[in-house]
Parts: sequence; structure tokens; C-alpha cells
Amino acid sequence: MNKINKSTLLICLLLMATSAFAASEAEYKKLAKTYTLNADGSQEYRCNMELTLFTHTAMNGTYGESFIVYNPEYQELKIHSSYTKQKDGNIIKTPDNAFVEVLPHSAADAPAYNHLKEMVVVHTGLELGATIYLDYSILTKPGYLPALDIYDEPLQSSPVKEYTYTIVLPESVQLSYTLQNYKAKPATQVSNGTKTMKWTLQNLPAASRNPFVSAMNGDIPFFTATTFVSEKEALNALYKQFNPQNDPQLEGIAESICENKNKDTEKLEAILDYVINNLDNSQLSLAETGFRLRPVDDVINTAYGTAAEKINILSGLLNAAGIQAEPAALYRVNAEKGCGLNAISELFVIAQADGKEYLLTPTSKRMATAGSLGNIVPSFKLANGERLTFDAPDTDINYKVDITLTPEKAENQITSQTGNAQRPYFSEDKASGSSSQSLKVKNGYVLVNLPDAPVSLANSSFCRMNSTRKENLRMPCKANEQYTYTVHIPEGMELRTPAVNKTISNAAGQVIYSIEKDGNTAKITRSLQLSKQLYTPAEYKDLRTLLTEWGSTDNKILLLSIL
Repeated sequence: MNKINKSTLLICLLLMATSAFAASEAEYKKLAKTYTLNADGSQEYRCNMELTLFTHTAMNGTYGESFIVYNPEYQELKIHSSYTKQKDGNIIKTPDNAFVEVLPHSAADAPAYNHLKEMVVVHTGLELGATIYLDYSILTKPGYLPALDIYDEPLQSSPVKEYTYTIVLPESVQLSYTLQNYKAKPATQVSNGTKTMKWTLQNLPAASRNPFVSAMNGDIPFFTATTFVSEKEALNALYKQFNPQNDPQLEGIAESICENKNKDTEKLEAILDYVINNLDNSQLSLAETGFRLRPVDDVINTAYGTAAEKINILSGLLNAAGIQAEPAALYRVNAEKGCGLNAISELFVIAQADGKEYLLTPTSKRMATAGSLGNIVPSFKLANGERLTFDAPDTDINYKVDITLTPEKAENQITSQTGNAQRPYFSEDKASGSSSQSLKVKNGYVLVNLPDAPVSLANSSFCRMNSTRKENLRMPCKANEQYTYTVHIPEGMELRTPAVNKTISNAAGQVIYSIEKDGNTAKITRSLQLSKQLYTPAEYKDLRTLLTEWGSTDNKILLLSIL
């Protein structure tokens, strides 16, 4: 009987644990977002939420505060209601001292944007089972925002019972929109010259906490809506703020930067160095700045800029130096229609120098993200809205390593060839170098690490992911990595890692690992090929099999004995 009782108790505890882990931290009973465009160009964004808390983590951490960013020079924040309804029905109104106005974190190092405000609403009276009610509006003056422009991903960190988008605008104004990966059509009403469109989404699951989940991958819902007629019109609204060519100030700076530089590539590298190293990066997004850019002289004099402001200077300096350069935008998703400025993922510059095309960002010498994603999600030139296409970048890695051993040290001579997707601009695709590794003898044995490329997938978190996945996974590239090691073993040392010839091949690609010994020389081969970039949940198991094997440290260590 004791054994039976213990077994029953254990089963009950397991069931309780399973239920606890399966439950959500919280649940949105209601989340409603309303966007209103008035005839004079003024706008109102209204957000209304009801959120019930189920765990101490939700109560004390995740949902203890709400954050609202706005620009008081052009916008007014109105809190319509803010209170907590406790489990027994008791209402706790948010006290005045629980509304704390601070500087947004992204504006901390940008004095020109220190007028921005972030309202922190500290929710009070919280307990398990309590429901937070918050209803507020941001009222925007005419002329501040160029259009009604929305990009939103409805999945939240907890499930949502009902999520609504409502758009109110003059009947004569055209609205382009896309709701993707969720089937819902808008209910439309027209009254007194005003058109109201409402989308209702129900029983949305919590957003996945898996890494590398993105709406770009094709299985996460997103909503876009804009009164811009097209991407061309939207991007042109941004481009009109860019510096015109023949700017005397930029010409003077470009001349100074490019002094004693003869080739366009040398000039391009010098200008990119200047923008990266002489102008600090402000983390403010386009939306936080009202899709506005400061004048070039303000950015240069203050030595910092937003991504858009630095792109403006980068393209302006390149053109001033006689290098053809155009600013462009990469979008977050491939929407049927309705992508305005909020849907922009990255701004970059396309430049031509000495017969080569460069996709530049103002923060790094690596190829802009558009190089690997520009044919998956759309990219456009800012000036004319022209859709861009790019040749697939070279993602190959080829490493040849010659290793000479002594009981105290391993000397590596490395010859590598790396594709342009994996290395910074202006670096050679072929390189050679050396490295060394001190060896420690323990119980008559030493371990020798086999070096690989720092950008190898073996060194990434892709090789250490969960065993199952419900979302699509996009790899950073269609990988092709090849490593060959020749190990010279001196007298008095002997390789103890056994010979192996392993090939794992499936629908996702192939991994090869082999060790051969011939006298005092050992040859090790490692290779990885992935057949594509995007993998569905059904294909994930095969992909993970390859990546787990590729990332195994056992395949990058040799064991030798000291005789």
C-alpha cells in the first residue's frame, strides 16, 4: 500500500508540474488598437488593454509597468483610465505618483532628441488573478507624421483572447493593407464622410520564445496599413530630406578624407571609416524621430546620428567624392500591399567603386543585411522606389590548417578562403596566418584543439537549439564549409583519437567528418553543406541533426599520448 500511495503521489505531483509549466503567465482578455486620421492631417493612436495575471513573475516583473514613448512638441498623451481590478472585484486606481515620466533609453546619448518623453505607468494593487486595465491615446498634431502608417505583429508574450485593429479615416482617403498568416476580413462602415475598418483576431497564442523567430520567415502574423499610395511615395517622403548633391560642406569633408587616395575603392573605404568611427550611433528608430532627419551640419557638429542621418551623410560624402551611391531601404516582410515607412527594417547605401557593387551600412564594414535577404523581402531605392535585386553572396568557407606538434605546443599555419558574405569589405578573400596553442600534459595525455573560422556555424547558437520547433527557421546563409587539417606528430607522441569516416546526409544537407593516420601524419576532414536557408518545422529535425553534429566539440579536439 505504501508503494501504491507513493506512486499515486508522484503521479499527482508530475501532473501538477505539467499543468504549471503549460499555463501562461498572463492573458490579455482584450487588446484594442485604434488609429484615426482626421481631415486636417492630425492623428490619434488609442490603445486599450485588459490583462489578467496568473504568476508572480508576471506580477512582479513582466507586466508590472507599461511604457509609452511620445514627442511632446507635436504629440499629447492622454490617459483615459488606468486601474487594477483585484480578484475579489476591488478596484485600485493608479495613483498620480505611479505615472513617471522619463527620457527614453534610446535617446539617452542624443541631446537633440532629449525632448522625447517616455511615460512609465507603474501598475499598482497587483496580485494573482488581478486584471490590469489601461486605456490611453497619443494625439498628433497635423504635419508631424507624413501619413497614417502601421506595421504591427499581433502576437504578444502571453495569449490574447481578442485583438482588434480599428482604422478611422476620411471616406475619400485610400488605405492599403495586408493581414498575413491570419484569416480575418475587415468590417467596414461609412457614415458622414468617415470610413471605419475593423479587424478582429481571436484566441492568439503567446509569441514563441524560440530564437530566430521572424515574420519574414512566413509563418508569424503581421499587419500593415498605410495611406501612402505606394512604397515609392513612402520612400520619397524620406528621401526628400536627404542632402542634395553638390553640397559644399560635404564636398570639403570628402576632399579632406580622400586626400592622397587615388582609387575609388580607397576613397570608399576612407569615407566609410569616417562615418563609422567619427559619428556615434544613436539607437532612435525612424518612428521615434517622426521619420525626420536633422540637417547634415547638425549631425557632423554633434558627432552622432541616427541610422537614417548617417546613411544621408554616407551617401552624400560618396557622391561628393565622385563615387556613385544611392540610399535604399530593406523591408521587414514581403507584404502584398500596405508597406510604408514603419515596415522598413534597414536603410543602406548601394555604391559602385572600381567595377564592384557595395551594400554599405553606417555601422559596420560588413555587407548590409539586404545582401542576404534582398531577394527574400523587398528592397527599394529611396529616390525612385525602384525594386532591387542582388546576386546571391558567396557564403563559402575553405580552411586548410597545417599543425606541427611538440609536447608543449601546437603551431598552426592557416590558409583560408572566405566568401564575401562572411568577411568585411576591403579584406582579401584569401588569407594566411599562424597561431599557436600551449599544451598541458595530464596523466600522460594532451588535448589539441582544431582551429576553425570565427564565423563558422559551429561557433553559433544555431548548433545549440531545442530538439523541436513550431516555427520556420531561416539560416543566415546557405552554408558550405570545408576544413582540412594536416597534423605532424613527432616521435614520442601518438594519436589516440581513433580513425573515423562519418557521413551524415539527409534532406537538409550533409556533414562529413573523417580522421586518417599515415605514419607520423594525421589528416582530418570536416565539412558542412546546407541545401537551403529556410527550413519548416517538418524539416527542422534533419537540420538540427546536422547542426548538432557540426557544433560538437568532440569533432574539434584530438587526443594524443606522450610516450
